[in-house]
Amino acid sequence: MSNSDLIEILLKEELRIANKHLPRSRKTLRELLSEDYPSVLCRDGSRHFFRRSELESISRLVDRESLDNILLPIVITIVPESEGIVGIVEDRHSVELVCRALGLECEGEKIFLYRPQLYELRKNYSTIFQLALSYVVTSSSEGPDVELRT
Repeated sequence: MSNSDLIEILLKEELRIANKHLPRSRKTLRELLSEDYPSVLCRDGSRHFFRRSELESISRLVDRESLDNILLPIVITIVPESEGIVGIVEDRHSVELVCRALGLECEGEKIFLYRPQLYELRKNYSTIFQLALSYVVTSSSEGPDVELRT
C-alpha cells in the first residue's frame, strides 16, 4: 500500500466521522410540512429536526409542484480552497431554492456559494441547510488528483 493510498483511506474515515450529522435519507418539503415534528434520521442515529417556521418560509419561495421535488435538508458540500471555502449545491431543485432564498439569478444545475452566501443561508435557514465536509488531495509525482466527498 502506497503512502497516497493510506492517506486517502485515513481521509475518508475522517470525513465519515466529521459528516456523521448528515441525513441517512431526506424527505420532501411536502412530507415535512405534514409532520407534527418534522425530522429526518441522521447517519449517527440521531434526529435532525426542522423549524416549522423555516419550512413554511421556504415553501413560499417555491411553486406547489416543487414541494414534492425539494429534498431536505439541502446538503451543501464544503470544499476548501486556497482563498477560503466554497460550498456546492448540485441538485436542480435545491439550486432553484438557494437562488430564490439569496435573490440570485438561477442558471444551471449547480451553484457555487461563498462565505457571505453560506452565512446568509445558515443565518436565515439553520435547519434547512446542512454542511458536508470534503477534501481534495492535490496531485503529486506519486499519483493523480483524488477528490474525497461524502
